[in-house]
Amino acid sequence: MVRESAARGSDWRLLYIGRSRTSMPFLDEITALSDAEAQSGDSGESRVTVVETDVEGLPDLSWALEAAPHGAVVHVCGPEPLMEAVVTTLAELRPGVEARLERFHPAEGAAHGDTVQVELRRSGTTLTVPADRSVLSAVRERLPDVAYSCEQGFCGTCKVRVLGGTPEHRDDLLTVEERADSMLICVSRSQDGKLVLDL
Repeated sequence: MVRESAARGSDWRLLYIGRSRTSMPFLDEITALSDAEAQSGDSGESRVTVVETDVEGLPDLSWALEAAPHGAVVHVCGPEPLMEAVVTTLAELRPGVEARLERFHPAEGAAHGDTVQVELRRSGTTLTVPADRSVLSAVRERLPDVAYSCEQGFCGTCKVRVLGGTPEHRDDLLTVEERADSMLICVSRSQDGKLVLDL
């Protein structure tokens, strides 16, 4: 992502947190890229802030996030408590800034929850999805050609247009705009116990 941002000429910043510099992959490459941009830019400032928690402790997220401009997107990958802290800090300091989280496992309880009634509008079918099943698995019993891949809310393959009901979004992929009329049925459910999907 850093390489792509630099290639596009984006105004990017990286807060890189790890226990020690020796445990942080790609650090030399990232630092070299940042240094090259600093030398060619007007400010001469590095775009990368490295925090070694064994030496410096945990970083001040308020300091790192308060300068994020409106419309910026903050990508976060790391332990669950760090991601939650970033989301909370952004909500308090920069409500117009969106956080996108990258997990390597689904969020706890992501696929399951309360029983949901799901109407498949184009198919003329209504399903009852029990609490211990994902909407995707129930839908695929009736419509086996519905596309899917990761089943963890990362890839977006199972994105479906929502015609009714209020989704409870549990993915880390969709933008605020996309969530207005779509959901990922592999992990997300319903806030009100019912969904009408464009399937």
